[in-house]
Amino acid sequence: MTEFEKKVLAGLAQCGIVVADVTELCPLGVAVSGGADSVSLLCALYAIFGGKRLRVLTVNHNIRSEEESAGDAQFVRDVCENLSVSCKCVVFARGDVASSAKERGHGIEEAARFLRYKAFDDFIAEENLFALCLAHNQNDMMETLLMRFLQGSGAEGGSGIAWRREKMVRPLLEISRAEIEIYLHQRGQDWRTDSSNADTNYLRNNVRKNLVPFLDAHFIGWKKALATGAEKSSDDNDALQTLSDVLCWQKQGNDLVLDAESFFGQPKAVRRRVLFNALNLLGGAERFPYTVVRQVLEWKKSDFSSCDAKKNPSLRRKISARGIEILCKSGKISVKKCEKMATESGFLDIIEEDGSSVRLVRSVQSGDVVRTKDGSFKSVQKIFGDWKVRAEDRNQIPLVQDLSQEGQPIVAIMGSELGYSDWIVT
Repeated sequence: MTEFEKKVLAGLAQCGIVVADVTELCPLGVAVSGGADSVSLLCALYAIFGGKRLRVLTVNHNIRSEEESAGDAQFVRDVCENLSVSCKCVVFARGDVASSAKERGHGIEEAARFLRYKAFDDFIAEENLFALCLAHNQNDMMETLLMRFLQGSGAEGGSGIAWRREKMVRPLLEISRAEIEIYLHQRGQDWRTDSSNADTNYLRNNVRKNLVPFLDAHFIGWKKALATGAEKSSDDNDALQTLSDVLCWQKQGNDLVLDAESFFGQPKAVRRRVLFNALNLLGGAERFPYTVVRQVLEWKKSDFSSCDAKKNPSLRRKISARGIEILCKSGKISVKKCEKMATESGFLDIIEEDGSSVRLVRSVQSGDVVRTKDGSFKSVQKIFGDWKVRAEDRNQIPLVQDLSQEGQPIVAIMGSELGYSDWIVT
């Protein structure tokens, strides 16, 4: 057994996998794309387990040229045939990933990952797998930590890639890309290179091609420091998750309900996690804008007394975004899926007093206008253009609408929420 294969074996142990527990009836799966990482993982696992205790899955997303996508899949089949390992290929129809991206409200990369992991889950069930091995390596871990920092992730994302999540395991996390390529060269095994890896429009590729080389050149030891920070974040994440798991959402019809006093009595970090626990249960956590979550977290300061049924049961707070409604009323906070609305891509926050709405905070809608200093009106979208607001930010900027005035005008555009200007009608 080579040193590389010994490190893979140690990685399996880190994932909780004992070699003797893997059998032909309960085999080990391997997700293989044809790239160096997954091919090296397959070769190492073959050296450890042989071919009969392995099952390979390759996924053709059909988002590159037919020649390249089909060529990758055929390459994986050929490698498996040479090793006498069973191989299954899942092929998505051309356009499936783009349709999923549009439906989910994210980019192509996220949609491809979503569909790929669904295929992984199906493969695990179909083959009765002991576990499915994925080929994320040490380089991927560093890139992921940098990406999550740039995306504003908290402790829940700062811990990096997990060694194991349910039946998906990653035994290469302490092995570098350089070690992977050396191992493949020693075996005389080639691999495929995905042409999209050079496209820096993808955040990961941008981090890999530009940020990592800069850090390597100017910040010696940054990887060790980042790994130490990830370890601390993992500890913090475990502690906060334990605290948030104490507050359990109760199912009442279509609603998830929690005692408001218990919710607002927790630190903000715990409240955020409790709220995301509910969003995860409803399947909407990934699409839910954090600008809306922040507003709910601020309810504690301004509206907790309004949620106490004993003090004033007629007051309530309600906010809706991406097809999910969060309501605080009569001493309870509830989260539920709501019917599709015009503002589904943004958000809607209604404050009511004595049964009548007095103001509304929402995202932009088609045709919105706001009064200027000279008394005329200007399109909100035109203002966004003047401010050079990015497309992905436009639905996240709060607009304040006064429902008590004639015509229910927009009285403020709170661009500073996302680092832009504010527009206040006086």
